[in-house]
Amino acid sequence: MIVVDISRATDKDIAAAIGAYAALPRHIANKHLKAAMGRSLKPNAGVLRKNTPPIGVRRGRRKAGDRAKSTGNLRRSVAVKTKAKNLVVSGVLGYRASFESRKAIWLEFGTSAGIAPRGMMATTKKEIDPKVRAKLINELRAALAKAVKELSAGRNPGNPRG
Repeated sequence: MIVVDISRATDKDIAAAIGAYAALPRHIANKHLKAAMGRSLKPNAGVLRKNTPPIGVRRGRRKAGDRAKSTGNLRRSVAVKTKAKNLVVSGVLGYRASFESRKAIWLEFGTSAGIAPRGMMATTKKEIDPKVRAKLINELRAALAKAVKELSAGRNPGNPRG
């Protein structure tokens, strides 16, 4: 699982964009922050799929009879989840919670039964980190413009009691 938490961001551009959201009503800001995070992570799910190795592959080839033991289900279970609360937004790129996520853990860290650790998450994080950072800044700016437009149009007023 790869987690991007922009509340701990050291990038000044990201911090400045988040600071601009503080002037908005919290429910509108959280909605747009969550959407921006999702839009910046979702295109990189393919990288994690690509880095997920096929099961039964040794030295670049499959063993005889391993056709049924592919990681098709594991690769299809790659998911992006985002969460926003009180102007703190985080996004997770990983696998859906199922037996497939267990397989991912076994492949990532290895087992005592002889599965060697693959380090697919670290490889994916290194590969997508600069792309996600650049796209996130652009998405935060675009989402801020949408949020201001939504607020000025009077849509989504929230709870009138406060």
